[in-house]
Amino acid sequence: MQKNRAYSFRYILLFIPLLILELVFHYVQYHTFDSFSIIRMVLFCLLLSTIFDLVFRNNDLFFIISLIFLTLLASYSFVELIFKNFMGDYYSFTTVSDGATRISQYALIFLSNAKSKYYYCLIIIPIFVLLYRYIKVNTPHYILSIVRVVIASSLLFYSLLSSDSNLLNTYIYSSNKDVLIDKTGISHFLFRDLLSLFYKPEETIEIVEEVEVVEEDVVWNAYIDAEENENIKNIDYYLLSKQKTEANEKTAIFEDYNFIYIMTEALDYLSIDEKLTPTLYKMYNDGYTFYNHYTPLYSCATGESEFVSYTSLFPYVDYCTPNVISDTYLYQALPFLFKDKGYNTISLHNWRDEFYERHTTMKNLGFDSYVDIDEIWKNPNAMHSNGWQSDKDLIQAAIDRIDNLEGNFYCNIISSVMHFPYDESSYWGDYYLKEIDKVHPNWSIEYKRYMSKCMNFDSGLELLLNYLEENNLSDNTVICIYADHRPYWLDYQVVKDYTKHLNDRSGEYGIYRSPFIIYNSNIEKEVNYNYCSTLDHVPTIANLFNLNYDSRLYMGTDIYSSDNRVIFTNGSWLDSNGEYDAVKNIFNPYHSYTYSENQLETINSDVKKIINFSKQIFDESYFSKRKEICYPKQD
Repeated sequence: MQKNRAYSFRYILLFIPLLILELVFHYVQYHTFDSFSIIRMVLFCLLLSTIFDLVFRNNDLFFIISLIFLTLLASYSFVELIFKNFMGDYYSFTTVSDGATRISQYALIFLSNAKSKYYYCLIIIPIFVLLYRYIKVNTPHYILSIVRVVIASSLLFYSLLSSDSNLLNTYIYSSNKDVLIDKTGISHFLFRDLLSLFYKPEETIEIVEEVEVVEEDVVWNAYIDAEENENIKNIDYYLLSKQKTEANEKTAIFEDYNFIYIMTEALDYLSIDEKLTPTLYKMYNDGYTFYNHYTPLYSCATGESEFVSYTSLFPYVDYCTPNVISDTYLYQALPFLFKDKGYNTISLHNWRDEFYERHTTMKNLGFDSYVDIDEIWKNPNAMHSNGWQSDKDLIQAAIDRIDNLEGNFYCNIISSVMHFPYDESSYWGDYYLKEIDKVHPNWSIEYKRYMSKCMNFDSGLELLLNYLEENNLSDNTVICIYADHRPYWLDYQVVKDYTKHLNDRSGEYGIYRSPFIIYNSNIEKEVNYNYCSTLDHVPTIANLFNLNYDSRLYMGTDIYSSDNRVIFTNGSWLDSNGEYDAVKNIFNPYHSYTYSENQLETINSDVKKIINFSKQIFDESYFSKRKEICYPKQD
């Protein structure tokens, strides 16, 4: 009898390394332990190890399957830590294909940047082998194992149900990876993530009460009356319930001007250097700048930063939005607004559709034409070099096309040369090293190569300004420059120290502060201190150019009209009063003023609406079905 009781403890051999991994991962990532989170981790590890114990009755089979599983789980945890440090977010299997494509090209660099403490995840493999070798057990007691499964699963469900109301909702819909991993553990997240590949419950969003439709919304009201899809009707009521942005002192100051919109790869304050990038430095110091501008990191950083800057919609949390909805027309997008005013709308990028389906997406956003690197390479003067391609060549290609246009134009430029890696040799990464050595001799090679690439981009800007001046286009052309994300691989603390003369960038989210420059030869230097992000670009630009737009159709707000809120994919946010951490459910005020619990509840509700209604808009192809509201001009 004593012997049979001993046999029933075989699950402990798997339970111990599973729990060790959870504790190691949690400490490495969060540096603290929450008692309720630990209880959930213990319960899930107990449940998982008992299920393995029940299913694999043979000892050898139990050992082999458990060892394979622990090896995969340890590797998964290790990669998640690197990915979080690298991309600012955990990956999930719904987005991993895009991330894996990008990372696979730099696998060795990716692994070489793993912090030593990340390797602690791998210690569970020898621990399991040693436990199995020195603790002799046999087939488990079947009835006791079933009882243990029932108790563990019941307590685990109760712990989710009895916690704050957001956790069970987050768990069911897997919409917040940070919270899921922090509150339930990495192995639980893996299980939930795998499950989401096969079953994704449809999330219900808050029902908005019917709103009164004013006379100017008569077309919209007709759509609502005829609408049978309740989800679309709910979106109608949500958008109609928003307040329209009033005109301000910046309204129409650039009406009928040409517009050049440049999304600059890995643009950072580090790239603004008086001696090495004088053109960018001039534009920054002579134009409109936004001190508290942020570029939040989304599921696929470049593609979604770009997408948000055209649409002012919050992207999917779990998917790479531009690839998922590439076939959907978004008639409220910025290119369509310019197109509606009679502008020529063109877009160029010096890479191909390797990561994002831009040839399809650009057309559906309202661009008349889109040119990628294969078209640019037809120019015999374009440089074929190792590494990312020249932004100077890209801007020259844009100039060539602008020169053939009649009437006003909106030219969209998507750069690439400043893309990582910076710790390996490349044509443009090494091109200006001698010049940089004279100015920053003490910089390490990674920062010098980044700056060398920035200098190529700057030479393109110089080319552009000279062309505009020579062709009498300077006075009536506006250039807007912004970043897709921070320069990955460069140590943020070092970057922060190098750029503190330009921007403080303090606080937990200071890493996401980025330059946003609006330049015209006739304007004077002006710094705006309102909090804002790429989500606010479209309504701001539409107001400056006096485009025909309805501010209620956008999740962002004109920066000159209000101090906005910066929202991150995990539900965290910040504004002029402080930062809210959705994972810890804590608000950290910047000053003596702080929000009350009721105020935080209201703000969090508004943030959730922005994220969820954006998702619903994508799911329902809403703007394709509401063309007459946002883009009544006929094809």
